[in-house]
Amino acid sequence: MHWERLMSNSQWRSVGVSALLALMASCGGGQPSQQAQPGILANIVVTGLPNRVETGDVVHLNAAGVDASGSPVAVGSFTWVSSDSNIAKVTADGFLAAFAPGTVSIFAKNGQITGSLSVTVNAGITFSFGPEETIFKWSTDHCEQFDLPDVPAHVVRLSDGTLAMMAAAAPRNHIMFGADFSSFHRDCAESGLVSDDNFYPDTYDNQEWIHSIYREGGTIHALVTNEYHDPFAANCAPGDTLPGNPCWYNSITYAFSTDGGHTFTHAAAPGHVIAPPWLKWDPSGTPPPYGYFFPSNILLAGDGFFYSLFLATDRTGSSLSCLIRTQTLGDPASWRAWDGTGFNLQMTSPYVGPASAMCSPVASPPNVLPQPTLTYNTYLQKYMVISGGEVAGPSDPLCGFFYTLSSDLINWTPLRLVLEAHVPWNAQCSPNGINATFFSFIDHDDPTINFERPGRTPHLYFTRFNDSSFDRDLVRVPVTITAH
Repeated sequence: MHWERLMSNSQWRSVGVSALLALMASCGGGQPSQQAQPGILANIVVTGLPNRVETGDVVHLNAAGVDASGSPVAVGSFTWVSSDSNIAKVTADGFLAAFAPGTVSIFAKNGQITGSLSVTVNAGITFSFGPEETIFKWSTDHCEQFDLPDVPAHVVRLSDGTLAMMAAAAPRNHIMFGADFSSFHRDCAESGLVSDDNFYPDTYDNQEWIHSIYREGGTIHALVTNEYHDPFAANCAPGDTLPGNPCWYNSITYAFSTDGGHTFTHAAAPGHVIAPPWLKWDPSGTPPPYGYFFPSNILLAGDGFFYSLFLATDRTGSSLSCLIRTQTLGDPASWRAWDGTGFNLQMTSPYVGPASAMCSPVASPPNVLPQPTLTYNTYLQKYMVISGGEVAGPSDPLCGFFYTLSSDLINWTPLRLVLEAHVPWNAQCSPNGINATFFSFIDHDDPTINFERPGRTPHLYFTRFNDSSFDRDLVRVPVTITAH
């Protein structure tokens, strides 16, 4: 008998253990096979598939080895293979990503032993994309070296009907203006928001990125991510307050413009702080970046509150997604965070009184998304968060553009992958797809002032990374969303 040929045939995997032993005895002169011995790997069982898989679903599959009697056998590692990666891909860590409707077999292998699982992918929600268009080309459009699209793009409609777009970086957050979506341009004479670059963490007034803009009447409100990079500690980068300094303490602050977005300012520090971290800055042990990061755009919900989603990361590097709300955008102290039962948590500075608690998550890992964009999709009739990121795996993370949906902003669906992309700061991401991140949906036909309610045919805006850390372009592609 040609055992290797049998082992590679898919019909092999439907043969029961008892039938296999009988077959081996008839062909092997009655001598017991090594695979029939207790404690010897005879089969691989693949599990973890939910009742229904839809396009975009990301599922962590499990594989386990058993001997001929079905008892567990320790297996060092498995090699994962998909029979058709156009329908569903599987990473080296067992994460399955469903790309297109159809049926596919997923194999887990160890040596000559293979287990399999049949996966049927249903249509679910699908996305189709049009041609790419460049909005900002760094090599020709930047005002200074650090002028690049370093956050998701967001747009507001000004009182005269023209548009203002924010997709910039510290230390000078230059805004873009246009008569319409086809005429955006940088005006390097406009100062935008200029980082104050204070050297001390308790000011929350350091390197400043505008992450969100929202117009009410004659005021454009802005949510700012504030980065403190310790220039004093010997284990940091003495004398350096820029992002290259690995010691990073982050907060969320507030700024505003009363001249149509040409200049932004904020109250004297620390009166501009919305979300200071629950811990003081401590450089000991060279911790990973920690604090509150990356507020999404502002969304006015049906209950009359303004909401923003953001990221919280502790000193161990663990992250979760949190939600804040207010009815008074111009008052930084009015924001309250979800505490697990309601919006009761006021985030106060640990430098001026007892430390407040850390916010409670509204989405559990792996639903944590950096740099989120939060909207209400009128076609899907759901709140939607999109972001570029990765589903972590120890050796082969699944990286790209993801989305998640909610009916109440608190409970969210599992992450779904829209398309693969290489996240530039994660060297473990595969080179598949575009080299990009900082995704946002902006519907050019959205009638709202702040483009917070896209429909079926938005544009996907993102930052494409070119040859260097500075050479980044802001691009967009038209999208059609279809719910099957």
